[in-house]
Amino acid sequence: MNWFKKLWSAELVRYLFAGGTAFVFDKLVVTPLCNHFLPALSWRELDVRNLLAVTAGFLVGLVINNLISMYLVFTGESQKKKGRSGRAALVFSAVGVVGLLLSLGGNQLCIWLFGEGETREWLYNIAIAVPVTAWNYIGRRLFVGKG
Repeated sequence: MNWFKKLWSAELVRYLFAGGTAFVFDKLVVTPLCNHFLPALSWRELDVRNLLAVTAGFLVGLVINNLISMYLVFTGESQKKKGRSGRAALVFSAVGVVGLLLSLGGNQLCIWLFGEGETREWLYNIAIAVPVTAWNYIGRRLFVGKG
């Protein structure tokens, strides 16, 4: 159990937990929207249904990630103070918008290159989550501050 405490003490590990939890909530929104609630829509070769679902899921995931990050990841006193300011919320949102654009662009690129399908889209989402999570972590560390 000592190895777990040592591992958990690493900020990046806690952030990966936050990102993984956010990813699960993201997919809990995206999958039913794409498969049951939104009609098939396209515009100029864009899968609009997918864009709407991915945006909604990403926003839910972003809120979850932010909440977990505030309480479990960025826990230093300076980080807490900086992380709960209005500026930090704005920066976190801006970092999130870049992450959203990466998600949307990556998702559309995968659909164009490899086609649609529920299993394929899950694989796309997992593959896209890695660079987006990295961007979110690095962006928050760089722009909100190390603390």
